Amino acid sequence: MKKNRLLAASIIFNLLVFFNFHAFAEQLRVSIPRMPVHAESDGKGILVDFARVLAKKLKQDIDIQIVPFSRSIYYVSNNKVDLHLPFIKAKLKPLSKKTLLTLNNSTVSHQEKQQANNFSYSDETIFHVNFVLYSHKDIVIDIENISNYKIETDTAHVPYFEGVEMGSDCILCSLKKIQYKMTDGYIFADSSTDPLLKYNSELLPSIKRELFQRFEVKVLFPNTEKGRHLNKAVSAIITEMRTSGELAQLLSSIDLPYDDWQLTANN
Repeated sequence: MKKNRLLAASIIFNLLVFFNFHAFAEQLRVSIPRMPVHAESDGKGILVDFARVLAKKLKQDIDIQIVPFSRSIYYVSNNKVDLHLPFIKAKLKPLSKKTLLTLNNSTVSHQEKQQANNFSYSDETIFHVNFVLYSHKDIVIDIENISNYKIETDTAHVPYFEGVEMGSDCILCSLKKIQYKMTDGYIFADSSTDPLLKYNSELLPSIKRELFQRFEVKVLFPNTEKGRHLNKAVSAIITEMRTSGELAQLLSSIDLPYDDWQLTANN
């Protein structure tokens, strides 16, 4: 009788461990950068909705973390989440001598980790994004020689833009620096930056815009076997959503052609 009770207890314990493990394993861990429109700090946004649709189609529970951009890249590069979105498909630039000489050790280490490219891009593109150069109306910037200017971009994107060495984790802060001529320009996605520029137009009357480059936007996965399998599953879902029109409907407000508008004060 005692042996039977021990056996039953052992079976129950093993079943609990089994179901708890699978419940955890089936949870989709997603990190999304905190950005206007895409993902707000309260967990609302177009990409939050998109991630939830992916989880539903994968038949998995979901854990979404809304964090600063650089932290989200760190999470996916170090296998702390199953996927990160969004990220542009761009070429890594080599670390310049100027960067090595001027950046402190911790920043260089961060860039080296970025350039290790310890993540993989989704096979499918989820949308396209316009990266815009925001600058002061009194300054003419030669985009072909951008290293001649003090240009900022989001910290996680510094390794991708030749001639840009200055990282920022605050869009509005970067726009204010341009307004007061502390920097020459800022490069980032129009879908995230334009809403802040419009809302704060009275504080930023001297900001002008011009297209820098249009990029494909991908989902990122850890560079692991699990990440590669998840890429195939997610990319298949994206293909199905594109074919049915669901993808265009969901992302219509951020997948837009470049609009060369300017603040009224700059016209």
